[in-house]
Amino acid sequence: MGPASWRLCPAVVTLAAFVASFAQPGLAQDQHGFRISSVTARYGWNYAEPGIPEDVPKNSFTFENTAVGRSWSSYLFVDVLRSWSDADHNAKEVYGEWYPSLSLRALVGKPRSTGLLRDVSLTAGLNTGTRSTGVSPFAVLPGVTFEFNVPGFAFASLGTFAYIDRGRFEGQPTECKGTTWQITPSWAVPFKIGGVHLKTDGFADFLGRHAGCEPWILTQPRLLIDLSAFWHKPGRLLLGAEVHYWHNKYGIAGLEDKFVAPVLILIL
Repeated sequence: MGPASWRLCPAVVTLAAFVASFAQPGLAQDQHGFRISSVTARYGWNYAEPGIPEDVPKNSFTFENTAVGRSWSSYLFVDVLRSWSDADHNAKEVYGEWYPSLSLRALVGKPRSTGLLRDVSLTAGLNTGTRSTGVSPFAVLPGVTFEFNVPGFAFASLGTFAYIDRGRFEGQPTECKGTTWQITPSWAVPFKIGGVHLKTDGFADFLGRHAGCEPWILTQPRLLIDLSAFWHKPGRLLLGAEVHYWHNKYGIAGLEDKFVAPVLILIL
C-alpha cells in the first residue's frame, strides 16, 4: 500500500472521535475529577525501519488526553508521523492507544486510598494504527492497573496486561499474531532547581515473546522545563528532550530506535 493509497483504518477513526470528544481547554476540574489535554511536537533523526540500512528522520505530533472521574479514568494518545526519507517512501503514520479503567475501590464504595497503593483498576487497552508502508498494528490489552502514592511523584502507576496481537506487516498477517504479556510502569515527577520549574516523566513497555516476534522494550523518558512558569502561567508550555529507545522494534531481532529528540508541549 503506497503513499497515494494511505488511509485511516476504522479503529484509528474511532480514536480520533474520542480526541474530539475529550478535547477541552486547559485543565477542567471539579469535585469528581479532572481532564487535561496536550499537543506535543518532536523531531527524531535516527528512526530505524525494516529493510532500510540508513537512519530515517521523522517529525511527529501527539495529542494526549488524561481524564479522571470518581470511579473511572482514561488515557488516550494519537501520534501522527511523517518520514523525510526517500528510502522510506516519505511514509506517513497514524498510531493511537486508549486505556479506559474502572476503579475496583469505587465498585465497593470506597474512595481512593491515601496509602502507598492508591487504587487498583480494571483496564481494557486498545493499540491500533496504520502506515503508508509497513506495519499496521492492532492489539487488545485487558489487564489490571495499580496506582501508587509516592512522595514527590505527580503520579506513579504499573499496568499489567495480556497483549493480544492481531497486527499486520506489509498488509499480510505476521508471525506476531499471538498472545503474550505486557508490563508498563509510568511516572511523572515535578521539581524545582532554584526558581526553574522542571518535570521528568515517561513510561516503559516490556513485552514478551509471542509467535515469531521477539520480546521488546519501548521507553520514552523526558526531561522538561516549564517555560510558561517564567511568565507566571505554569503548566502551559514545556520544552525539553526525550530519550527514545525501542529494542527489537516491531518484534524484529536487532532492530533498534535509539536517540534523543527535542520536544515542545502545549497544554490545551
